[in-house]
Amino acid sequence: MPATDRNHQAVIRSLSKAGWSVLKEHYSLAVGKTADDLRRLYIDLAVQSPKGQMILIEIKLMDQSPVHQFMMLVGQYLVYRSALDYLGQDMPLYVALSDVDYNTMVEHPLGQQVMNETLRTPIPIIIYDAAKEEILRWIPEL
Repeated sequence: MPATDRNHQAVIRSLSKAGWSVLKEHYSLAVGKTADDLRRLYIDLAVQSPKGQMILIEIKLMDQSPVHQFMMLVGQYLVYRSALDYLGQDMPLYVALSDVDYNTMVEHPLGQQVMNETLRTPIPIIIYDAAKEEILRWIPEL
């Protein structure tokens, strides 16, 4: 089973306060044509809104090298999104970032260049306050 980020439970509690229900932790994807070439991926959360909409969430921290962690976030998101598309699963995929991490890297000029100019479609983000355990903003809004 994959490791969970330090803020995993804070994100779950933040979503719960906002009325979301966790359907599954470590949502599994299996991509491949045979058992020999099967690749498994695990997205941190599958959650459901109070209105019944299901989304997937990958939780990320940028507590080491912010640039390196941002590169990992972008690459991981693109691989997960590609796997979901390959499997015909059109569920929205969001990345959960603390407000501190969002301000440190995504709001930085390099982050803005990647998100707004380099990527064809910006990565959907949930910004949360880890200390207060609450959702601050959805980009784009749901």
